Amino acid sequence: MRRPPTRWLITGTALVAALLFLIPIGRWEARRHARHELAGIRTVLAAIGSYDQPALDAYRQGVGTGLDCLLYRRGANKFALEFCFDGAGRVVEGYDRRGNAPKIWSIREDPSSSTIHIDRLRLEALIERLKQPS
Repeated sequence: MRRPPTRWLITGTALVAALLFLIPIGRWEARRHARHELAGIRTVLAAIGSYDQPALDAYRQGVGTGLDCLLYRRGANKFALEFCFDGAGRVVEGYDRRGNAPKIWSIREDPSSSTIHIDRLRLEALIERLKQPS
């Protein structure tokens, strides 16, 4: 039986080792990305303040992959601040549309990495309040 050339074995082994080396780097980058995006989402939530306030102006349901969102006005901007959450109450997106350039933070690609949770029943009650005619 013919043996593969040693050069191919060494090259293949080096390639596998390089790929294995990239796994922890990818995981580190995913955690770094989630921390950065969650910090941005926290700035939006801090700018909103109390979720149940008169500036709560609108909602969106079933956005993208089943997210629901609450929108808050600031001045004339009815959609200035927004956060979106999944069925478990994990906050996974935040939008700040104040100023000229909107800022968007999202971990929609990995909602399980969200460390920000809000009681889903409380959020549903806010949406139901918005559905009531004024």
